[in-house]
Amino acid sequence: MVSTSNNYVFAGSNNGIFISPDSGLTWITPSSNISKGAVSAVAENGNGVFAAVIDSGIYFSSNNGLSWSNNSSGLSNLYIVTLFSVDTNMFAASGDGIFFSSNNGGSWTLANNGIPSTYLAYSFANVGDTIFAGTYGMGLYFSTDLGGSWSSVGGGFPASSFVYALTAIGDTVLAGTNSGVYRSVNGGINWSLSNTGFPSSTWANSFVVKPGYIFAGTYSEGVFVSSDNGNNWTQKINGIPDLPFPTGLPHNYPAIRSLSESGANVLAATVNGMYITSDNGNTWTESNTGILATNIMALAANSTVVFSGDERTGVYATMDNGNSWSRTNNGLTYYDIIALAIKDSFTFASVDHQKVFRSNDNGNTWVSANTGLNGAALVFSVDSSRLLAITTGGQLTPRALFQTIDKGITWTAIPTTSLSSAPCALASTPGSIYVGTDLGKLFYTNNNGASWQDISGTLPTVKINTIFIKGNNLFVATDGQGIYTSTNTGTTWTTVNTGLTNNTVKDIKEQNGILYAATWGRGVFASYDMGATWLMYNVGLTNFFVRNLASDGINLYAGTDAGVHATSLAPGSGVAEKKEAGIKLYPNPSSGVIYFSVPDDKKILITVSNVSGEIIYDREESFRDIGFIDLSSKAKGIYILSLQTGNEIVKGKIVLQ
Repeated sequence: MVSTSNNYVFAGSNNGIFISPDSGLTWITPSSNISKGAVSAVAENGNGVFAAVIDSGIYFSSNNGLSWSNNSSGLSNLYIVTLFSVDTNMFAASGDGIFFSSNNGGSWTLANNGIPSTYLAYSFANVGDTIFAGTYGMGLYFSTDLGGSWSSVGGGFPASSFVYALTAIGDTVLAGTNSGVYRSVNGGINWSLSNTGFPSSTWANSFVVKPGYIFAGTYSEGVFVSSDNGNNWTQKINGIPDLPFPTGLPHNYPAIRSLSESGANVLAATVNGMYITSDNGNTWTESNTGILATNIMALAANSTVVFSGDERTGVYATMDNGNSWSRTNNGLTYYDIIALAIKDSFTFASVDHQKVFRSNDNGNTWVSANTGLNGAALVFSVDSSRLLAITTGGQLTPRALFQTIDKGITWTAIPTTSLSSAPCALASTPGSIYVGTDLGKLFYTNNNGASWQDISGTLPTVKINTIFIKGNNLFVATDGQGIYTSTNTGTTWTTVNTGLTNNTVKDIKEQNGILYAATWGRGVFASYDMGATWLMYNVGLTNFFVRNLASDGINLYAGTDAGVHATSLAPGSGVAEKKEAGIKLYPNPSSGVIYFSVPDDKKILITVSNVSGEIIYDREESFRDIGFIDLSSKAKGIYILSLQTGNEIVKGKIVLQ
């Protein structure tokens, strides 16, 4: 969903709200208090912008998205289908009916009288004081009293139709329905079909009006434009890709979910990202800087290239250490990426419904690499002799383990019938394979699956997210119970969570002797002592929901549900220095407020931990010369203060008395 307010464009995605200050050319994510989730609707009125977050309600911002308030009082259903404004009044439609607010969402009241409550309102428009509401299966309704009462329209409009989109220009009203585009030129009194130029099976599911033009977005046939008030339509798809997904439809241009006008530009929000036109639809270009590839499902890197895989829009590559990314989907027949791996000069991409593809030219072209596989790869593991994969499985094809020794030309199954639950995590060396399951079981084989040994021991019965091998150290990252390690192939296990403030650990990587752990909600942690203790490593990271990590030897990359983030690694060490007493703290001892000196104007991540390693304070802020922290609410005792600036972590002891 996309809307424009005060020359700012707001786009809702499955991963929150994005904001463009330049008419859709570039996008940023707000760092303020709006719930991060799927945004189902966006709208603006004279006072600000509204965004509906599924299951979290309606948020309102009066300052171009800098801050948001949850304005959901009175709503009985927090799954909002659409939002619509009339002057400064707002309408919100959900499965419980239409709600009305006259105070920027400060309170909502049901305004559904006359419309069966079981029929969703999908679209709105107004002509003067007359408001139209298009329903999902009960046709079109109108109200002349701000939703106090509704009546079904007549005049030739199909009573049982599905009305996906509405727009109005003067007394002309257009409705996109399952029966085609209907038009009224007298304020909704009489209606007739206005499909000239549309394929017979196509209808509009979004509209926007630009002076002199009407744009209509469709499900699979792209965008149509009318320059004669909806009498005739011309398809305008130059620059919008006809996607290769096997849908059975004549074309598969990405579904246009929403259209918005901003200055000379028109933006189309699609399932394949944002597209923009400045010449009335004659040409479209991608406009996704900062917004595309948001939900990162996979990362893979070597010293030359870094790949990221998005949940919906395919594979992206960077060859300049993350400064710029480009789509690399040529040859893929689906864009829902599950996993990525690099083996020698080949890159492998697991694609939902389409199994595995490989590329030998840094992702410029992809070819199928499926021979022998029974499904897409849920996870890959690479060692010096082979590539392994656990497949996704299904109702008739359970998850299974495969390997290839010829770089994906053929795959062979490794027996897993003795495993007691579904495999979901994988690690290997040339002589051993470790498989973790959804129920917290860990299995080991040193004879390529001829027999398996249960080495779960004292591991908790929660999902194993990642298995990581470093020398004789075996690490297991779990879903809610943190990290466990073993140095004797699972005979005994030890928890290594000291310093972690989130125990849902998604990934573990090692770079230059330093371990990095990705957590779901608290960002990245680093360990300089093989997991014995962890320090938060989040300077510059703006999203703390991290699913995966990768390194090209220069940068550490974090794949989040709001894009890829990167931080530089100091050559040869990862972090410049770890000092135990190289910071000036005063007064120390202190009764609570402690000052510290800062050499430059820098953004600094401050953490304070007790002697047990538990973090009791953390904050990220820019300081110049002098900074301070207030620990007056903490118990008396000894604490460790850590300051992280870029690639340097400095530590000092604090005494509270």
